[in-house]
Amino acid sequence: MITLIIPDMTCGHCVGVISGILTGLDPDCELNFELASRKVSISSGLPREEIIEALSDAGYDCE
Repeated sequence: MITLIIPDMTCGHCVGVISGILTGLDPDCELNFELASRKVSISSGLPREEIIEALSDAGYDCE
């Protein structure tokens, strides 16, 4: 399980975009969003660095 804080994730649209990015990388990934705390938990076989790079390329910085 990978947990990321995404400070710019502020609304449902952001959740949809991030979901699309992550399921595009790994269609079988499982995502759990906590919008209030701007946190997403990702269950995937992909390396953390690949996920962060894809989100960063889309304009979402991660912590």
